[in-house]
Amino acid sequence: MFKPCARDPFIDDNIEFARRLRDLKVSHHLTIVDEWPHGFLDFGFAASDVAQYNIEILNMLQKILQQSSSNADVIASVPDHID
Repeated sequence: MFKPCARDPFIDDNIEFARRLRDLKVSHHLTIVDEWPHGFLDFGFAASDVAQYNIEILNMLQKILQQSSSNADVIASVPDHID
Protein backbone atom coordinates (compact mmCIF):
# COMPACT_ATOMS: atom_id res chain seq x y z
CA MET A 1 0.00 0.00 0.00
CA PHE A 2 1.28 3.43 -0.83
CA LYS A 3 -0.41 6.81 -0.91
CA PRO A 4 1.13 9.38 -3.21
CA CYS A 5 -0.64 12.68 -3.69
CA ALA A 6 -1.97 13.98 -6.97
CA ARG A 7 0.21 17.10 -6.68
CA ASP A 8 3.38 15.07 -6.11
CA PRO A 9 6.09 15.67 -8.74
CA PHE A 10 6.85 11.93 -8.52
CA ILE A 11 3.28 10.73 -9.12
CA ASP A 12 4.27 9.20 -12.46
CA ASP A 13 6.94 7.10 -10.73
CA ASN A 14 4.39 5.85 -8.21
CA ILE A 15 1.94 4.85 -10.93
CA GLU A 16 4.67 3.11 -12.92
CA PHE A 17 5.78 1.25 -9.80
CA ALA A 18 2.19 0.09 -9.20
CA ARG A 19 1.99 -1.12 -12.81
CA ARG A 20 5.18 -3.11 -12.40
CA LEU A 21 3.90 -4.67 -9.20
CA ARG A 22 0.67 -5.58 -10.99
CA ASP A 23 2.60 -7.12 -13.89
CA LEU A 24 4.61 -9.19 -11.40
CA LYS A 25 1.37 -10.18 -9.65
CA VAL A 26 2.57 -8.63 -6.39
CA SER A 27 -0.22 -7.69 -4.03
CA HIS A 28 -0.36 -3.92 -3.60
CA HIS A 29 -2.76 -1.05 -3.13
CA LEU A 30 -2.31 2.41 -4.62
CA THR A 31 -4.41 5.26 -3.28
CA ILE A 32 -3.85 8.70 -4.76
CA VAL A 33 -4.61 11.46 -2.27
CA ASP A 34 -5.89 14.57 -4.00
CA GLU A 35 -6.15 17.15 -1.25
CA TRP A 36 -2.60 17.11 0.19
CA PRO A 37 0.75 18.32 -1.21
CA HIS A 38 3.99 16.37 -1.64
CA GLY A 39 5.35 15.29 1.74
CA PHE A 40 1.95 15.39 3.44
CA LEU A 41 2.84 12.44 5.68
CA ASP A 42 5.49 14.61 7.29
CA PHE A 43 2.64 16.64 8.77
CA GLY A 44 2.29 13.83 11.28
CA PHE A 45 -0.88 14.10 13.23
CA ALA A 46 -1.69 17.73 12.34
CA ALA A 47 -5.02 16.75 10.79
CA SER A 48 -7.19 13.70 11.42
CA ASP A 49 -7.08 12.43 7.82
CA VAL A 50 -3.28 12.74 7.67
CA ALA A 51 -3.11 11.01 11.03
CA GLN A 52 -5.25 8.18 9.64
CA TYR A 53 -2.93 7.80 6.63
CA ASN A 54 0.05 7.67 8.99
CA ILE A 55 -1.63 4.99 11.10
CA GLU A 56 -2.42 2.93 7.99
CA ILE A 57 1.21 3.12 6.87
CA LEU A 58 2.47 2.27 10.36
CA ASN A 59 0.15 -0.75 10.42
CA MET A 60 1.43 -1.82 7.00
CA LEU A 61 5.05 -1.53 8.15
CA GLN A 62 4.24 -3.40 11.35
CA LYS A 63 2.70 -6.24 9.32
CA ILE A 64 5.78 -6.42 7.09
CA LEU A 65 8.05 -6.54 10.11
CA GLN A 66 5.94 -9.23 11.75
CA GLN A 67 6.09 -11.34 8.62
CA SER A 68 9.87 -11.03 8.37
CA SER A 69 10.75 -11.21 12.04
CA SER A 70 10.88 -14.31 14.17
CA ASN A 71 10.59 -12.08 17.26
CA ALA A 72 7.21 -10.37 16.66
CA ASP A 73 6.77 -9.68 20.41
CA VAL A 74 9.27 -6.81 20.21
CA ILE A 75 7.22 -4.79 17.71
CA ALA A 76 5.08 -2.12 19.38
CA SER A 77 1.39 -2.05 18.64
CA VAL A 78 -0.14 0.73 16.55
CA PRO A 79 -3.75 1.93 16.93
CA ASP A 80 -6.25 1.00 14.22
CA HIS A 81 -7.72 4.49 13.90
CA ILE A 82 -7.73 7.97 15.34
CA ASP A 83 -10.79 9.61 16.84
